[in-house]
Amino acid sequence: MHKKFINVKFSLLEEFFPYFYVVIENYNIEGIEELFDEIIVCFQNDNWNEEVKLELLNSLKEYIPDIKIINEEVIEDKNWNEEIEQNTPIIIINNKIGIAPQWKIEQLSTDIKIIINPKMSFGTGQHSTTKLVCQLLEKNVKSGDFWIDAGTGTGVLAILAKKLGASKVFAFDYDEWSVLNARENFELNDIEGEYVIEQHDVFDISLPNCDGIVANMFLNILDKTVDKFYKALKENKGNLILSGILKYDKDYIIERYCNNNFEHIETLEEDEWVAIHLRAQ
Repeated sequence: MHKKFINVKFSLLEEFFPYFYVVIENYNIEGIEELFDEIIVCFQNDNWNEEVKLELLNSLKEYIPDIKIINEEVIEDKNWNEEIEQNTPIIIINNKIGIAPQWKIEQLSTDIKIIINPKMSFGTGQHSTTKLVCQLLEKNVKSGDFWIDAGTGTGVLAILAKKLGASKVFAFDYDEWSVLNARENFELNDIEGEYVIEQHDVFDISLPNCDGIVANMFLNILDKTVDKFYKALKENKGNLILSGILKYDKDYIIERYCNNNFEHIETLEEDEWVAIHLRAQ
């Protein structure tokens, strides 16, 4: 007898995705897919009922008050591994940089090939913010640099910094699952040399002096980290790459940082999102 599954589609703003993952990782799910301002979660039929639905929604609303379920679709069993392998895309950042799952990595013709297998984590390369930050990292990472990846997610940006020549990277995330995932991806990519991946909250950690910081976070976090980032970058007049910012908020965040000892160098845009390059003065 074939199993049945339920695809549950949630409506929420993308800036709340990380909070969604903190809650959903406590549930028995089969898979997850990100869309624009929506997340689809697949449950086995036996693991989804009105009691689970009510409990999950109540837990999510503690972090995301406006979240709602907009669709529940019953689907028949299929070969999910095959489905994932077929539907996971290869991401071409530019002629030099490409990102692919392990089973498609040989299809990449780029000079730099990054393996990121699809899992429940933000930053596989499909999102506009990740693509934009990769482009800015390519321009600004120099051989021998020390870079910090704040809110590392899958570790893709820290991995790229190493592959671009950084001698040392320090990556951290507040979420334990992301830290474990980032460590796994570093191993998949055979990253050598000095790197550290740890669990920290950006508001609590004291950052060391460095040559560059990349922070793919949300506006409400970046708004409060300007002094912390400047302290770590001021000695080397280092580079700061910010993303996770909607284009409607770019002027605010640029002004916020430029009023606090940073110089605006460049802004890249794709869809509704931007990545901003600043330099400590």
